[in-house]
Amino acid sequence: MKKNILFIADKPDWAYEFMVKTWVPYLQKEYNCYIAYQQDFAIKPNNTHFGIKKNIYNFLNKIRSLLSKTEKIYKISDNDNFFYPVYKVPPVYQYNESLNKIPSEIVHFDLITEMAFYFQYIAEFPFKASKKIVGIFTDKFPHDGPNYDIKEKTNRDLLSRKDFYNKYLKSYQHIIVGGGNLLNDYRHLTDKVDFVYGIYGQENFIENQNVGKKESLTIGWTGTPDRPMKGFRTVIEPAIENIKNTGRNVRLKTKFSGPYEDLYNFYSDVDCVVIASDADSGPSMYAEACLSSVPSISTKVGLPLSFLQDQKNGILIDRSIESLEKALIDLYDHREKLISFSENVKNDYMTVMDNKITVKFFINIIKMYI
Repeated sequence: MKKNILFIADKPDWAYEFMVKTWVPYLQKEYNCYIAYQQDFAIKPNNTHFGIKKNIYNFLNKIRSLLSKTEKIYKISDNDNFFYPVYKVPPVYQYNESLNKIPSEIVHFDLITEMAFYFQYIAEFPFKASKKIVGIFTDKFPHDGPNYDIKEKTNRDLLSRKDFYNKYLKSYQHIIVGGGNLLNDYRHLTDKVDFVYGIYGQENFIENQNVGKKESLTIGWTGTPDRPMKGFRTVIEPAIENIKNTGRNVRLKTKFSGPYEDLYNFYSDVDCVVIASDADSGPSMYAEACLSSVPSISTKVGLPLSFLQDQKNGILIDRSIESLEKALIDLYDHREKLISFSENVKNDYMTVMDNKITVKFFINIIKMYI
């Protein structure tokens, strides 16, 4: 009989679920795979003072649910700190073989994987499992993400790494992390931590066979531009403007939103991508570019720190406008170097990061517990 695994992502068809959808086809022969979303179970701070009225509030909402067609009500937590949603049927879905999502009513699982550590204090889940895995995918400390613990009204950024581990991670059976320093950082605290990754649709990315062969240089970037950790506004845009002012013909191509499938051909006319993050354990842009035979210029974070071979298939830089300018001008003026990087980068990536390889890391973790 197949075991049941629940994945919890933040929202549908976003980074965490795309990673999950990379793994699921490799798991379905042995496991039933389900998905639920943190946003459906988000809690709200209780800024009122109900006191004993809490019981009345919860009772009246329960009656309202029984007497109406209301699918969701809110209750006040036992410690009075937050409101949490209670559903008649909690939204959870099973993946079929085509990765379509079929509504389910199951709430008890053999294993639950929460893709981000902060879900536990910004949501209240009704799902139960004796074994749980938790993810960390931001490569700096304090980790990027919601820092206010709504349930306990505390700021987790004030904790040391050891105290953070003890409070938010130790109760889980295993920790999964992205690239960069995360694995080594947590190996000092536990041996129950492993690197995992996966790029959804890796076979669909269209290679650019003409990297560096045009007069102009097209620089690619995807993501959420106003997140400070990304450095798009503070590092990338100023560096490119400075290079334009030298008379060099550079163009910035961006994608901030839209269907994931649009990424498959996004890189087909991009000569290199630039990464100026100080926290990513990815970013997925690095992997997508590699699959498209497009080299990266990157800060020393995440996947580039772990897998980019400096001056062989890309360039590692400091997180500054000057460092990025220097690297871009070097590739602009020395196209033979850029072309050589492009010829190496996909094969170098697939040798160590093919989904068939990285999914085994996650499967090995599962087999420890169910």
